[in-house]
Amino acid sequence: MEQKYKKFPGKSFRVPMDKDVLKFEQAILKNPEDADAFTGLAVSYIVLWCYGFLSRQDSIPKAERAATQAVEINNKLGEAHTALGIIKLGEWDWKSAEREFQLGIELSPGNSNAHHWYALYLSAMGRHEQALESSRHSLSLSPVSYSDIGHGSILYFAHQFDQMVELLDNTVKKIPNFAPGFDWLGMAYLQLKQFDKSIEMYRKAVELSDGLAEIKAGLGHAYGMAGRKEEARKVLNELNSLAEKYYIPPVQIAYVAASLDEIDETFELLEKAYIERTWDLVFIREEPWFDDFHSHPRFVDLLKRIQFPGKE
Repeated sequence: MEQKYKKFPGKSFRVPMDKDVLKFEQAILKNPEDADAFTGLAVSYIVLWCYGFLSRQDSIPKAERAATQAVEINNKLGEAHTALGIIKLGEWDWKSAEREFQLGIELSPGNSNAHHWYALYLSAMGRHEQALESSRHSLSLSPVSYSDIGHGSILYFAHQFDQMVELLDNTVKKIPNFAPGFDWLGMAYLQLKQFDKSIEMYRKAVELSDGLAEIKAGLGHAYGMAGRKEEARKVLNELNSLAEKYYIPPVQIAYVAASLDEIDETFELLEKAYIERTWDLVFIREEPWFDDFHSHPRFVDLLKRIQFPGKE
């Protein structure tokens, strides 16, 4: 399997994800009534979609079938309902998503992942104080360094960038080879307009992630915002070349195009993402990278078509 992905961007992430799919498929073959295996398979396909390795078309139908089967076998399995919540969130079925997330927590109150995914839902809805509360509870249930990344993402959408830096700077000292820590630090420093520090973090994350496209897009965006247009343009060209060979979510390329003030290209990519219903669009209303676009008529129209609920 490793040979198959020898030149694949982000192969150190993709290979174990594919192994998880195979593991759960084999478990289901051995025991077709294994609800945990169906849940694991659903989550594996969800993660492949969220990381941008698979399109929604190639992942979410499989995830939904597996999660639905898990619930049919055992409707008291909280993790399966959380998986359905993520799927409904990706389908922009906001009410059904919240219902499944709340049911997942009710059935598995000690599951830190259930609280984290609900926090992400609340972030996407713009309910940031509730999101932070749910995320803190998740962190209390799993006080390990990897969980800091999840809480950092909630701080990010809440625009609490100084707190992100304080949290994640400590995290990367504990686990210095974990790319997402440097990735989220790069995002925080970028929003604080500490461009050199942001670029340093993103470069480290790109190196550690074997060139994961999502992280490379962050680096390109940082170059563009720092005024280093030639380097940003190089990253944009690299991502477009990768997209000819592999699936790359259009929003990731749009991040770089936006930093280069390529407005038409940015909205063409966002429209493509809308048609595909990519994971990134779930958070686009709260995504700080697009704060400057909120008054643009084409962005306003995009948000209207996604049909986000009003903020509480």
